[in-house]
Amino acid sequence: MKDVTIIGCGVIGAMLAYELSKGKNKSKNNDEFRVTVLEANARPAMVSTSSALGVLMAASSSRARGVLVKLRLASLSKYDRLIAELTDQTQCDILYNRKGILNLYRSPDAETKSRSLSEIRARQGFALQWLEREEVFADFPLWKTDGGLLSPCDRAVHPTQLVNALVEAATQNGVKFLWNTSVNNLEEISSDRIVVTSGLGANALLSPFLQNHPKYAGQDLMQPVGGQALLLHIPNLNLQNVVHIENEDGSDLNIVPLGGDRYWLGATLEFEPKQIPCEANVSLLLDQAIAWCPTFADAEVLETWAGDRPRPLANQSPILGFVPDHPHMLVATGHYRNGVLMAPITAQITKDLLLTGTSDLPWRPFTL
Repeated sequence: MKDVTIIGCGVIGAMLAYELSKGKNKSKNNDEFRVTVLEANARPAMVSTSSALGVLMAASSSRARGVLVKLRLASLSKYDRLIAELTDQTQCDILYNRKGILNLYRSPDAETKSRSLSEIRARQGFALQWLEREEVFADFPLWKTDGGLLSPCDRAVHPTQLVNALVEAATQNGVKFLWNTSVNNLEEISSDRIVVTSGLGANALLSPFLQNHPKYAGQDLMQPVGGQALLLHIPNLNLQNVVHIENEDGSDLNIVPLGGDRYWLGATLEFEPKQIPCEANVSLLLDQAIAWCPTFADAEVLETWAGDRPRPLANQSPILGFVPDHPHMLVATGHYRNGVLMAPITAQITKDLLLTGTSDLPWRPFTL
């Protein structure tokens, strides 16, 4: 039996642990895996995952084609079955929105771009529907928009509830989780395979192995990009769909319904991250939302929070595959704003690499 140690228990680490725990997973040498997860914090999903809104926007994402798009769509396609499996096994509550995402625009070329994207997605097996301003107003009379793109295939999931269910299911399946367990040096871990999923924590862990690599020597693997979000109570919004807003300046907002007239609103994008919510950015989020829907002026702010996202500096996002010259070490991190969305497909690719050394899914463009 081979030991696999996963470093980090955010959504990527938890998803991989669950994926490896299902059934009898054997390597090409017919060895089974014994999985242990090491997490520096007292519980899972306390860093990047805790600040995510869980918006699974793949079908209506503006990028039409490419390897990353293929992976995002494949990952989205796994979610309905995944949530059903986890709920059936654990009986955990997982807030999962199947109502789709309504994307709202004020750009004069939004309709042309959206119709072109719809044609491409139709060939990929995902249906999108352009809505004229009057059609949006019929179902969403409170919103000021020139039109919208409805994506019934996209989803949203509560990130920490998802991770808690993954941990519970993996534990039931025999995975061992060690909390309050920091790792400072990967070479101190005696394990047949090591997988680093620890987001920004991967900088310090991987830097000793990249010192002689011209692409990474002397710099961090990833930079922190801050984001802030709000939990709001809005009695008269009556929203069931996730709403994604594209502002004229290229920034965007997500409004995620949570039930009980509560909504998440986020997030800002800050390349000089702050450790605590900044009041100016709280006001900015609300002002932007009010400009699209005046009802947000009546919102009660229940909670604010801030978090950092791991953005690769010399790689495209995410970073997958083997650590150079160390075939027993793998990395699955740096998902930036798409960690929750890409967790299922990342887990599948990493599992394939552990079992066979390669994967039929496109992973090589994301290697170190």
